[in-house]
Amino acid sequence: MFVAPHKPEEKPQRPAMLFSICEIRPHLFIAGYGAITEKKLKDLGINYVVDCTNIPKGKCYEGVEYFDVPVDDSEMGRLNKYFESSAEFIEQAKKKGGKTVVYCAAGVSRSAALCMVYLMISEGISLEESYIVVCKARPLIAPNNGFWRQMIDFEREKTGQNTVQLLKGMNRPVPSVYLNKSKIVGTP
Repeated sequence: MFVAPHKPEEKPQRPAMLFSICEIRPHLFIAGYGAITEKKLKDLGINYVVDCTNIPKGKCYEGVEYFDVPVDDSEMGRLNKYFESSAEFIEQAKKKGGKTVVYCAAGVSRSAALCMVYLMISEGISLEESYIVVCKARPLIAPNNGFWRQMIDFEREKTGQNTVQLLKGMNRPVPSVYLNKSKIVGTP
């Protein structure tokens, strides 16, 4: 009788992307708090930061200009209060030849929402298109439903239409763009 040799189980590792700074556009990056180091910012030429961590006295590096977004990652968080001001900060940095990283705790919810709104404002693309762009750069993005509602409302206010809906009929509403996520990120 043949018995396969015992192989110790490998511990699942956190996705490397969680600890990466991901490029969305040549002047725009997204990350989680754990990925931000002075060396990485310098290596990438990033000199502007939108800090959505809501951590008092968070990371501050010399030569870097900061814009703080003190909002909790909760469905009640009012991220929409910062949609236009954070987009203006990123756009002004771009006009000065700067690069901006937008980061929150994990680079999944708050930072993703602000990057998506920035693209809607600066490039005139839809919410659906902005999700696709940011998701291709950082596939693990998943803004909370409160932020989705705020982005959906923002798109409707600015364009009179919605390209994303929150689908009901499940335990929790699901953004319609999630139905095609595997096609967007190229996974089977």
